[in-house]
Amino acid sequence: MPQQHSVIVVGAGIAGLTAAWHLRRAGWQVTVIEAADQPGGRVGARETRGIRYNTGARLLYAFSKDFNRLLSDIGLTSQLVPVRHLSAECRSPDAAWTVELMPGPHSLRTPGLGVGDRLRFLAYGARMLAARFATNPDDATSAPAADGETLAAHVARYLGPRVLERMVNPVFRGTRSWDAADTSAAFFATTMPHMIGRSTVHVLKGGMNSLPAALSRDVTLLLNTRALRIEAPASGPCRVEIERNGLTGMLEADRIVCAVEGVHVNALVPDLPPEDRAFMDMVRYNPLGMVHVRLNRQVAPRMNFFADRSGGTIATYQQIPGNEAQGSLPQLYAQLTPEANRRARDEGLTDRLDAIVADDLRRLYPTLEADQADHHNQWVARMLPEFYPGYAAQVRRFLDRQAAGRGRLQFCGDYLAQALVTGASASGRAAAIRLLARAR
Repeated sequence: MPQQHSVIVVGAGIAGLTAAWHLRRAGWQVTVIEAADQPGGRVGARETRGIRYNTGARLLYAFSKDFNRLLSDIGLTSQLVPVRHLSAECRSPDAAWTVELMPGPHSLRTPGLGVGDRLRFLAYGARMLAARFATNPDDATSAPAADGETLAAHVARYLGPRVLERMVNPVFRGTRSWDAADTSAAFFATTMPHMIGRSTVHVLKGGMNSLPAALSRDVTLLLNTRALRIEAPASGPCRVEIERNGLTGMLEADRIVCAVEGVHVNALVPDLPPEDRAFMDMVRYNPLGMVHVRLNRQVAPRMNFFADRSGGTIATYQQIPGNEAQGSLPQLYAQLTPEANRRARDEGLTDRLDAIVADDLRRLYPTLEADQADHHNQWVARMLPEFYPGYAAQVRRFLDRQAAGRGRLQFCGDYLAQALVTGASASGRAAAIRLLARAR
């Protein structure tokens, strides 16, 4: 009778759950431990006093073949709800215009662009379409040349400063809280070829919780369980020291997948080789603050981004109508700018985000005091991994060492692939494939 392999997956985000799902399907005994009280990490949904919000990701891109196959395998394809031509009105101090999240022909009508800007846009679009076959949208390392410059420099060089100001900056600040001047062009260069000419993203009919729930259905999942130490010696059992319900204990398995955020790895894995420890020290995440307001009256749908020269504290503003059939109440959503996020973090205001955005929110919704029934401040200290210039090259070197080694500890996470749900899933799948190959 063939030996049944066992694995402990530390971290029940999408990367860890994807690795767990693939290993369980291969017949392994899989135990997943998670410090939080629900799986999914930055993919999930919560409700606080009638206010509904996501823990992170709000939609799914359709460009990942492997992820789409996974959705089919776990029975979620039928739960995908298409959202077509997703756009927002962008505002600056002196103008307003429509910004598309997935650029297409309508983007050429963006006001403020000159003839030269539009011609460069067309030429760049053709260049990106050609790059579709050479890049992987789940892998930021698949466009190594772009990793050597900032997104701001890349866009200014190929598309011009007006495209940067009116089309790129508002979207990256509004959806990712990234500054183009600090971000590697690798993310843009690997995802844009797969977005151009496409107009559909998806949400899940049952909410974002549906994804982690489906992935964790057939594994042993230990919630409220914190990993204290990971040991993966060359021989003998691998061990994870845990804390659960105030008690410490030890779990053992043949292999371990470490699927925690990269900034936690060095504290968990004391025997990590020096070059890998140095890499983990390079991992950074950006913080994100969001204010959710429950209203006592219905609102019309609305979404705004803001040009960075607007100087306000809000990067994204949304009015979300209530839906009686779904039991949801009308809400406002205000996402802080990168500058406001840093202020909240540095000044210890993460529990007073509503005070930071109050003046700007009142300007956008003048009857705020009368209509507000409740509010919730949501602070995510590590929202997305920061792919800064040169980081993707470091990721590639780390992954090459993982692939070349024979160790029984594998790492995965969006910080090793792409700062998207599909990237996290791809990283988990890759970790599972490496373990399966070594177990043969």
